[in-house]
Amino acid sequence: NSSNNYNKVQTLRSLHIDYVHDIAFDHYGRRIATCSGDRTVKVWDLSDDGEWTFRPGTGSEWSAHRGSVCRLSWAHPEFGQLLATCGTDHAVSVWEEREGSGLSLIGGDTSSMLNPTSYSGASTAPPPGMSPTAATRWVSKATLTDARRAVTCLEFAPRHLGLRLATGSADGVVRIYEAIDVMNLNHWAINGSIDVEDVDGAGFAGGALAEATLGVSCLSWCTGKFEPPTLVVGGSSGRVVVYRYSDASRQWGVLLTLPGHSRGVLDVSWSPNVGRGYHLVASCGKDGILRVYRLKRGRYGGAASQTNNKKQSASSLASSSSLELEKHQVLEKGTSEVWRCQWNVTGTVLASSGDGGVVRLWKSDFRNEWKCVSELRGDVSPSVMQ
Repeated sequence: NSSNNYNKVQTLRSLHIDYVHDIAFDHYGRRIATCSGDRTVKVWDLSDDGEWTFRPGTGSEWSAHRGSVCRLSWAHPEFGQLLATCGTDHAVSVWEEREGSGLSLIGGDTSSMLNPTSYSGASTAPPPGMSPTAATRWVSKATLTDARRAVTCLEFAPRHLGLRLATGSADGVVRIYEAIDVMNLNHWAINGSIDVEDVDGAGFAGGALAEATLGVSCLSWCTGKFEPPTLVVGGSSGRVVVYRYSDASRQWGVLLTLPGHSRGVLDVSWSPNVGRGYHLVASCGKDGILRVYRLKRGRYGGAASQTNNKKQSASSLASSSSLELEKHQVLEKGTSEVWRCQWNVTGTVLASSGDGGVVRLWKSDFRNEWKCVSELRGDVSPSVMQ
């Protein structure tokens, strides 16, 4: 079965003319969005025969920022086909897919569209039910420019929290936006902000890309439906911190500080919670370490403690809330940087990738110890670990 699955691997030509900085699947796993240092975003679709296709001329590519595009995130389809992007131009953009005709405007700019004859690797035939002149277009609904430096990461909140968007930037601040009206996506308000990293006085020699390595580098939402709004955030200092929103004070505060990395954190990922009584969080960094944290739900200390909590600050209120570190495990400790980590939809398999050119899959055994069960190398050759 393993070999049959690997036989279905498809190698895609990215069509970007610079490094690809991020790849994101939509909610159903049938669309892929990619962003690059060439300032563009491209959207790929999964056909009925299982092939990933990119159709130039149908609105699948557009120029998204005035600088390098760092990250992107899909919103839950309940809110429509929404895509958020961020870049080194200090901006966050929210895009909505609309039906159009012909070579419609894409974010107000048709110059970024590819010539339909310039790429022979994918069929240029229109999708079923779409006329040859019909197309979709991605329209810029809002541009958020509160960040003082490059915006390095962003992620839409889980559906049960509404249409919220968390962003992190090189100025060391996490900003949480919320759509005032989900039927009018032109207006977004800052729902909260968190000062995560102190970057005052930091040098920025090396330009915008060097700037993007400072401050907040990654963040991830807690998906638990019975938890208040909670984020795990990683930064250039190597700290991994869990923040929680307090309805009483209407502020974000530190809930938990996790064992960090000796150098900068490159990615964090909060596992989907599918009926478990605990949470799993993964982090990876420039020190070559991949780590998994197991967080358990704590308990309040009774009536006296609750009374004292009312007198505490927003930060200490969040700290006394119901999550605590039970244990953590180092999965990988190599000489090369681990760039990304991501969970599957059930939170049972963790994927990691880095400078070594290998994607590793990790699973927990009956002793709750994480083991590497499979590797996929850059030449798309699988190897199953015993």
